Amino acid sequence: MAATIIGNQNLAFGIGSDQSGMVIQSISSSASADAVELKNKSGDVTAVVFRNKKVTYSVEGAYTSFSGNVGALITVSNGSNYDLSGAAYVTEISRNRSADNFETVSFTAVRYDGIS
Repeated sequence: MAATIIGNQNLAFGIGSDQSGMVIQSISSSASADAVELKNKSGDVTAVVFRNKKVTYSVEGAYTSFSGNVGALITVSNGSNYDLSGAAYVTEISRNRSADNFETVSFTAVRYDGIS
């Protein structure tokens, strides 16, 4: 059942799209880069270069048929790419089972800028 937002209609609530192979419960993404600073003789930063930009995604949900493998190309639903080009690759997968809950799967994927 869809949520009803009362008040500020510009707020995002919930998860907008399905993730293949799971009933998605949560997703987070973060962008980062290496910074190389150039300092002058006084130690003041006079220039900076940002390189090796990447986005890291963490996704978790109830397992249905997820079949990703470490190193595999993956399409991450609901994840911002922070204006980086390139593809996302799975770096970690975890599946969990317990006697009193649904089986879950989680994965981490990294999108490296310019690598497809």
